[in-house]
Amino acid sequence: MAVYKAEGVVLGRHSLGEADRVLDLFTREFGRLRAKAKAVRRTTSRLAGKLEPFSHAHFLLARGRALDVVTQVEVVDSHTGLREDLNRLGYAWLVADLTLQLVPEAEPHPPVFGLLLAGLELLQHHDPAVAASWYGLRLFGELGYRPSHDRCPSCGAPVRGDLWSPLLGGFCCARCGEGDLRHVRLGGEAAGALRFLVQASAEEVARLRVSGRAAARLVAAVVSYAEARADRPLRAARVLQALER
Repeated sequence: MAVYKAEGVVLGRHSLGEADRVLDLFTREFGRLRAKAKAVRRTTSRLAGKLEPFSHAHFLLARGRALDVVTQVEVVDSHTGLREDLNRLGYAWLVADLTLQLVPEAEPHPPVFGLLLAGLELLQHHDPAVAASWYGLRLFGELGYRPSHDRCPSCGAPVRGDLWSPLLGGFCCARCGEGDLRHVRLGGEAAGALRFLVQASAEEVARLRVSGRAAARLVAAVVSYAEARADRPLRAARVLQALER
C-alpha cells in the first residue's frame, strides 16, 4: 500500500461506522483533503488525542480506494487553548468553515496554509473576532477576490465611507450600493479596522484594539462577503450567533 507524508491541520471531523472518523484536513503539500482515521473512537486508540480539531501535525497517510487512511500522527501544536474557551472555539470554527467553503479541494496552496497557521496562533492569544476577520480578509486576497477598500468595485469612484456591499465586492459608493439589498453601514471604527486588516501582517493585527460593537460588525462583514462568494451560508456563523445569545 502506497504511503505519503503531509503537514496539515484538522479542520473538521465526523463519525463513520462504529469506531472510525472522517477528517477534513488542510495540508501544505496537497491542499484540502479528506482522510479516514480507523478505530479512532475506541478508548484504546493511540491516535484519538492527536486528531482533535485545529491540531497542527505531521501525518503519514496510506492510499485507499475511497478515502486515504491516517496511519501515524506527530503533533506540532494541538492549539488546546482554542478548545478550552467557547468564544475562541466559535471563531476557530469560523476560520475552519471559511477554509472548507472557499478553498478548492485537492489544490495545494502553501501561502494559505501559512496564513491558517498564523490565524490559529492569533486566535489563541489575541482578540478572536479580529483574528478571524483578518484571516478571512487575507484569505479572500490569496484566492483572488480581495475586497475593494478604496474604490467602488462597480463604478470605480474613490470611496472613503463605510458602505459595505458583499455582493458588489467591498466598500462602494452610495449610488451603486443601492443595487445590493444586503449593503450595510459598518460605522467608522469597523470600516477603518477592515481597511487596515485587508493589508495588515499578523504582527500588526496583534496590536489592533477595537470595541465589541465594531468587532461584531467586522465579523458580520467578513461572513457576508464569504457567503456571497460561496453562494451558501456559513454554518459557523450560526454557531457564533448561538454563543452570543
